[in-house]
Amino acid sequence: MKIYPFRASYPNAELISSADAFLGAVSKEYINYKNAGFFIKRKQKALFIYRITGKQTFTGIIAGNDISDLEDNKILGHEHTITEKEQNMLSLMLHRKAMIKPVLLAYTSSREIDNFIGGYINNSLPEYTIELSNPTESHSFWAVDKEEDINTIKRLFNEHISRAYIADGHHRASVTARLVKKKYLQDHDDDIHPGLLCAFFPFSDLTIYDFNRVVQLPDYMSTTRFMALLSMYFDISPAVIPTKPVKKHQLTLYINQEWYILHWKESVIGLYNERPMVLDVDLFNDYVLKNILNISDIKSATDIKYVEGVSGLDGLMAAAKNPASAAFCLFAVTKEDLIKISDAGGVLPPKSTWFEPRMKNAMIIKEF
Repeated sequence: MKIYPFRASYPNAELISSADAFLGAVSKEYINYKNAGFFIKRKQKALFIYRITGKQTFTGIIAGNDISDLEDNKILGHEHTITEKEQNMLSLMLHRKAMIKPVLLAYTSSREIDNFIGGYINNSLPEYTIELSNPTESHSFWAVDKEEDINTIKRLFNEHISRAYIADGHHRASVTARLVKKKYLQDHDDDIHPGLLCAFFPFSDLTIYDFNRVVQLPDYMSTTRFMALLSMYFDISPAVIPTKPVKKHQLTLYINQEWYILHWKESVIGLYNERPMVLDVDLFNDYVLKNILNISDIKSATDIKYVEGVSGLDGLMAAAKNPASAAFCLFAVTKEDLIKISDAGGVLPPKSTWFEPRMKNAMIIKEF
């Protein structure tokens, strides 16, 4: 991996009374906050060790990363982007001329990298820490700015990370790489190897959650007819309580204030025997969205809501208040399936995975 240090900007704690409120508003107010002096700009380039401490502890490294790694398939995406979101991201990047949130990258754990990170944290203090109350979390950043330490991390990444996988930030990655390559954005940290702001976390420090769907039924389709059409592809049974699927090829459905458990029929699964793997999200798109609901352009569809698994079943039911809507829980994609798909050059549909931790806006910034 071609990583490099960068001159980071980060919030000036002396000017911020509520980190939660500041970070919640900064996406829309970044330029105003920057012009008003709410950010400190480092004079010296650095890599950063980043630790999130809350209900769980996550530790990674933040760095600039040459866009050539994206072009050479050393950074692999696993999801298609959504056209509307990509256009919005392009406008924001040109307006801000900064990445205010890193692309989250996952890599296979390396003992050597873990040892370096652990030793550095144990022998130094973070340059800054941001405390959040909702949720209760500490976000600490250790600046690695000595040339010897920077070279050590670069060497370890070069030796032990042959590929990294985009866990979150497909739109940020693709749009920023395009703008940098076409010179709409100028990388002042490394003119020779212009790149992205990336946060690298080992898979062992990440959790993959389900990403669920709420679909709006068309006016001509009653819920009774919808259930009848679903029964062509699923074996359906009522659920006693609200529940999530517990295994691959099982889904759960919330409709008309009732829950159901769905299993793909063997006749459906059998059609995909020649494929190396069959994912529920692909089957869902083919049979539920395309065949039943006639939604062919999923990337641009406006009658699908995506609800992250961390919102729980209450969050899913809240998103499905409309009587003409149906909420589907899908079993979470596994790390092994994600790696296998990405390595084979395949992609998942948009919003197939939800990773934790999530990167926050404006905790660390790379300007262009």
